[in-house]
Amino acid sequence: MPTRKGTSGEGTDAVDPGDVIEELRRRFDKLTQSQKRIAEYIVENCEAVAFSTVDQMAARLDVNPSTIVRFTYRLGLNGFPDLQERMRQLVRGQLSRAGEATNGKDVSGHLQGTSYGASFGHTLKNLQRTIASLSVDDLDKAVAELVGARRVYVAAGFTSYSLAYHLGLILNRMRGDVYVVGSGDGLAITPLAELTADDCVVAFTFPRYAVFTHRFVSWAKENGATVIAVTDTPISAVGQIADVVLLAAATGTGIDNSPVAPMAVVAALLDGAAIALGPDALERVRPRERLMHQWDVFLLKSDESDGSE
Repeated sequence: MPTRKGTSGEGTDAVDPGDVIEELRRRFDKLTQSQKRIAEYIVENCEAVAFSTVDQMAARLDVNPSTIVRFTYRLGLNGFPDLQERMRQLVRGQLSRAGEATNGKDVSGHLQGTSYGASFGHTLKNLQRTIASLSVDDLDKAVAELVGARRVYVAAGFTSYSLAYHLGLILNRMRGDVYVVGSGDGLAITPLAELTADDCVVAFTFPRYAVFTHRFVSWAKENGATVIAVTDTPISAVGQIADVVLLAAATGTGIDNSPVAPMAVVAALLDGAAIALGPDALERVRPRERLMHQWDVFLLKSDESDGSE
């Protein structure tokens, strides 16, 4: 593999194909603080590195893109595109192994014959069905609305409310003007009255389908708002009138629905929104992180470094 020498006097050793992650772990203790942050991000976010631009990755880490490019040369790679291709190979290999393990029932074999094994096996099937049903075009449309709408309203009832709350909480940190409403919210009438064609509604609805969610979506459509439905079938009451339908399998083996596959859809939408917003999301999140750091909100502190080398 052709290699390029670093420009700052740092030695480089060529990395064998497929060994980038191991090389990062081997060199970790010798890296600078900013380089460690880059290394940790690459190891923990292979998929994001594989399919993001260097500018998007830099925005996530709050470093200069050139810092990332120089770091790739330090590893003996031919720049960021070379790193991306290796991460794509790694992701493809992980997906292939996961598929083989699932098909061969190796993952939950030790739980076979138990209710736990049945639950995990059913959840895996839900995830597989969900991934197979989603299209890049629909996900792109949904993310464009989440990023571009004047306001985003997230509606759900009963157990689906946990999905709405998570999406609303994280999305509001990234862009603001996000409101979560549920069937038990006594103030739900207020946002209903303010909906316009410039707004977007994300509705979570699964059997037995909350009446409140359908009413909320119907009102939103009457007022010209764009509706994104995360539901189990396009012929659900909300799915039939939504502008974008994202299907998620939510059947469970117990007394209620399983939120795992729908939450995976939420995670994908949030990742897409973060990439689309880029530095804007980071600028909005940073002061909130500083405030929470000062107030000792969490046991683990965020990285307060400015990203300089």
